[in-house]
Amino acid sequence: MDTTSQSQQGTRVIRVGYAEHEAPYRQQERAGLGCYLFRLQIDGHARALVDNQMMHVKSGDLLLFGPGQAYELQIDRFQEDFVHSIDLYLMCQGPWLDEWWQKRRRPTHARLSLHEHCVHLWRQLIEEYRRPGTPNMELCDYLLRALCLTIDRHAHDANSHSTVPLAADRMRWFIERHAPDDITLKDVADAAGLSISRAVHIFKETYQQTIVQYLLEVRLQMACDRMRFSTFNLEQIADSCGFRSYSYFYRVFRSRYGISPRAFRQRAQ
Repeated sequence: MDTTSQSQQGTRVIRVGYAEHEAPYRQQERAGLGCYLFRLQIDGHARALVDNQMMHVKSGDLLLFGPGQAYELQIDRFQEDFVHSIDLYLMCQGPWLDEWWQKRRRPTHARLSLHEHCVHLWRQLIEEYRRPGTPNMELCDYLLRALCLTIDRHAHDANSHSTVPLAADRMRWFIERHAPDDITLKDVADAAGLSISRAVHIFKETYQQTIVQYLLEVRLQMACDRMRFSTFNLEQIADSCGFRSYSYFYRVFRSRYGISPRAFRQRAQ
């Protein structure tokens, strides 16, 4: 790409990817970042510096840092005997991003449903940026802009009042955190302190899909990520994402995406 094309771009991706940690990890930029950094916790736990304090980061937590802000990330054991953290990350810069950042107050800590469109855009950006050969930087530019604008639509300040009922939000968080486990409708309802019938009604009214449908979507997205970015075999992926048997995973995946898991993995690599 020539210099003229580069100067016309409003954004530039520095690094973007999917990180899975099974061992302690530390990252520190106390002197301040030199670019924008976005980080979305997909699964597991971490700790990050937010408003000068180390904060527990869980599934669905979106962290947004601007140039000059101090950054610190710690991944360690959290109420378990093992380390587990999965996240999407993005480092970027550019004049368009500067304008976007200044348009509104940007909380460092926001909440984002793992089912929203921006997660899909983030994955598309990773795939394009990591494409063998030379990635299409113009496409990366537009995908990054679309991601930022979609964050505006779907992310909400974790400390502000949300129009989403608290019970529905608790159920969604519970599903996202425990999707790989063998959870039941009663487990989800108990997490919000509701009866099963009331929980089913509130969730469907809030998110326009059933609890079971959402659980399946989260598990499928987890499986897609692991097929793209991990070295697990398909049987291991099916089991680790809550499907328990490969034959069931195969049927559900093919029904949802129209291709087999093996074909999906071959296309993604």
